[in-house]
Amino acid sequence: MTVAQARRILDRYEKIATRADRTRDAALLAEVAAGNVLERQTAGYRQYNALSQHERAPFARPTDYRSPAFHIPSGAPWFLVTATRAAPAPQPTVLVFARESGAESEARAGRETRAEGKRTGQGAETAESKRTGEGVETAEGKGTGDGGARAEGERKTNGAREGRTVTRWRLRVALPLQAAGPLPRIATTRSRLATEVDATAGSGGPRPRPYDVQRAYEDLWQTGGTDEARLLAPNAVTKEARSTYRHRDDELGAEGARRHFVPVSPRHRDSYALRTADGGVLAVVPLAHEQRLRVTRPDYQITPSDEEAVYDPAPRSTVISTFHGQALAHLPRQGRPAVLSAKYALVDSR
Repeated sequence: MTVAQARRILDRYEKIATRADRTRDAALLAEVAAGNVLERQTAGYRQYNALSQHERAPFARPTDYRSPAFHIPSGAPWFLVTATRAAPAPQPTVLVFARESGAESEARAGRETRAEGKRTGQGAETAESKRTGEGVETAEGKGTGDGGARAEGERKTNGAREGRTVTRWRLRVALPLQAAGPLPRIATTRSRLATEVDATAGSGGPRPRPYDVQRAYEDLWQTGGTDEARLLAPNAVTKEARSTYRHRDDELGAEGARRHFVPVSPRHRDSYALRTADGGVLAVVPLAHEQRLRVTRPDYQITPSDEEAVYDPAPRSTVISTFHGQALAHLPRQGRPAVLSAKYALVDSR
């Protein structure tokens, strides 16, 4: 993976995601996004008619990231981008793209190749994609020349109705910076490559692992931060979660219903981590919890919110809503970990 290839992957994502958001086309978005990012965004598509005009506005805006910096870890099937999202206001954002390989039907591949050619409007860009292995063409890094790569692709697809092996790069993380201050600087080697860190390993000495940050952040929602959340450095992100917990029942009144947040297993468990210049780790970890609303009197029922009603509109004594998300955290070599961003989306309600 080179910086030029990574930039083309980002450009392709921006073009297709802009079209997908404007038409709320989940299948189109799935060409360039996967995992939690895809789940969160397509949940918004499904809930669109229940959203306010203000909440609908982002779907009409172009996906546009300015001044991207590419952090490519040696030998890893993913890379991280730090960039500034242009609208509605400039906001530093962390993106992660990951490589995926799999089989698909020749007919579908042909449709997508033709569609991409129409979107680019120029054969040269499509040909470049074939050479680099981006998008839906041939697998990358086979150690062959252009002709060899094309021949390899032909061997896999020539008359093979059962499908072909393709390589895609899809967005797996999109997290805007919510905490004050700049992002920590990523460490690089003499070859200007980043260093991947095992997200399940310790970050040095007695420090917690990235997955410990996941549990600690969910503790803010479950207890208000009285247990595992004490290991986190306080900032705007933890303050918002604590405030939500503290005021969780305010709108419900003194009697009638109560709200609880319960951690659950994330649907998408992928995580990513790079070494930072201070010797610490910048990590992305999954998040997930349920919001459980229950009446306290047998003669009461809860009317779901407009977004919850998309999944089940019936008034009932208990409404259990599932939220999936991701967090960006900095685990410094010295000091407490800081959650720099945490984003959830409602993905189910029963």
